Amino acid sequence: MNDKIKEYLSLWTIKRFLQLLFGLYFFWEYTKESSVFALVIGALMTYQAVMNVGCFSSKGCTVPQTKNTQIYSEDEEVEFEVVE
Repeated sequence: MNDKIKEYLSLWTIKRFLQLLFGLYFFWEYTKESSVFALVIGALMTYQAVMNVGCFSSKGCTVPQTKNTQIYSEDEEVEFEVVE
């Protein structure tokens, strides 16, 4: 097997496999019932599982926290400049 494929598959978790299975299940339901809802949900879940994006990814739906690199003390005087 190619090294890139092995590396890609090593990043897969049980959660991603389950999401892929549910996405494929919804595709199968679409073929049986011709439900557009099943097609959309199946496509969305399969895409998110394969690309590792969205709320099911390892990062979840959280917003990344940025660290404030500048720390100001309360005693420090702030200078303001009038812009005209």
